[in-house]
Amino acid sequence: MSNLTLVCPVLAYFDPGSASLVMQAIVGGSAGLFVFAKYLWNSVPALRPGRKAAADSKRQDSVAG
Repeated sequence: MSNLTLVCPVLAYFDPGSASLVMQAIVGGSAGLFVFAKYLWNSVPALRPGRKAAADSKRQDSVAG
């Protein structure tokens, strides 16, 4: 049990270049996920229960007009 309390030194560090790269990957990945979720939200009418009827009525108006 005493082995769990010992702290082993790690011979590594984060320099500003690699920290910047990690931050950019996190921000870019978050932005990409946001855009992808927005695309799915706008393209799949089943995710928006109240808007399917409105989209169908617009489609019928454009066909009839």
